[in-house]
Amino acid sequence: MIPAARLVHALPGRKRIRVAEKRGDEKYFASLENGLADCPGILAVNANFLTGSVLVRHAADDLQVWRYAAERGLFHITNDESGAPAAAQPAVSDRKAVTRNRNSQKRNFQKISSGDFNWRSLIFLGLAGLGIAQAIEGNIAVPAVTAFWYALNAFPRANDVNNLERRFVEAEPPGGLSNAEM
Repeated sequence: MIPAARLVHALPGRKRIRVAEKRGDEKYFASLENGLADCPGILAVNANFLTGSVLVRHAADDLQVWRYAAERGLFHITNDESGAPAAAQPAVSDRKAVTRNRNSQKRNFQKISSGDFNWRSLIFLGLAGLGIAQAIEGNIAVPAVTAFWYALNAFPRANDVNNLERRFVEAEPPGGLSNAEM
């Protein structure tokens, strides 16, 4: 029976799979490494029999690599630990569909935040909170100081402060005097 492999991490041209049922089988992983290296489009294969993990770097299409492995009895890709075959995932090639989805998510987010959401403030608050949590736990030296440093850097920049100052200066002074009369 062909061993089941689970895709645990994927980047373009770089996939990590785990063959849990063969973990510890040095002979199997050596033959898997050699067998997969013969596949056209494979750049490198690194197998670790102790963890049951295989790193595959490739220039070929993912499905081509998985078919090659299954045809040679090396492994078959599954969705989970049960060993059930993975459903073919559609390739994302329609840029318009991806853009529509992203724009839809952006509109939904703007509705929720009433359109005036400030990422910098959210990041500042999150990092300041993380710094406080680290300080409470006693991790003052590196984690808390680092979080506070990042929070400080996320705080509005000098040009943002200058814009606030300019608005304050251009505003009408108390008592109805103009800036020219002062």
